[in-house]
Amino acid sequence: MSRVFVTGATGVLGRRALPVPIEAGHAVTAVTRTADKADAVRRAGAEPVTVDLFDPVAVRRAVDGHDAVAHLATNIPTGASAAARRGWAVNDRLRSRAAANLSAAAIDTGAGRYVQESITFPYVDGGDRWLDEATECACFWGNRTTADAEAATGAVSDAGGTGVVLRFAMFTAPDSAHLLSFANMARRGVWGVFGDDDAFVSFIGVDDAAAAVLAALDAPAGVYNVAEPEPLPRRDHRRALATAVGRRRLRGLPKLAQKAGGEGAASLARSHRISSAALQYATSWSPTRRAVDAWSELA
Repeated sequence: MSRVFVTGATGVLGRRALPVPIEAGHAVTAVTRTADKADAVRRAGAEPVTVDLFDPVAVRRAVDGHDAVAHLATNIPTGASAAARRGWAVNDRLRSRAAANLSAAAIDTGAGRYVQESITFPYVDGGDRWLDEATECACFWGNRTTADAEAATGAVSDAGGTGVVLRFAMFTAPDSAHLLSFANMARRGVWGVFGDDDAFVSFIGVDDAAAAVLAALDAPAGVYNVAEPEPLPRRDHRRALATAVGRRRLRGLPKLAQKAGGEGAASLARSHRISSAALQYATSWSPTRRAVDAWSELA
């Protein structure tokens, strides 16, 4: 049994990831900010702790005595706020300053293992080819701090520990804000996903993502993609979502909408056929859920 320190334990991923290491026999400490969330963490079998992730001294004190740190905290803006830089300010600080504090604490306290949440969206457009972890990235201002978070993870490995980056595709979950927005738009007859119909899009079921977090507690140091087993072109998802909401077809977003979305929209429009072969080879993890089958849950 090991002691695992987890941030973001009450988010879309964290709520699913928190019970998994507990069921596997690990003792878990989870960062919370409210009494209600602390109660939820206790019910899951973890010990809640309140700590300012931007305070390096407080973070080091909280991490001390743990064998592993899993930084899953994010603050992803949705809607109009996602198009403005100020909407990403907290998320940027979590990926840069908080990640640096947590990785430094892991090194200083001898935690030994550091797991960092990251994303696949920065990859360049790959057309119909499979994209692995060596694929070139082309970040924009909204996801540039993922490089900071991944560098903080590498610092743990450089110091003799084990740093593991999990690059997640877009989550599919009934409580995912982005997927809920797609479903709401579909009910009005609109396909709200940027990109050409023949371009690939990769998702990851949130339960599969939670299982990947557990796998990362035993994985060799490195960067790993976490995506569904069979990414499909956007047209397949468009048809599946139309069927789920009872429409014959969904009309696409106007080109003007993508142009107005700037670099962020252009990033989301890329063709990404993400391969998770590296994580499957290194661990016993394997994705089980295709995203095209999940749209019915959001109807």
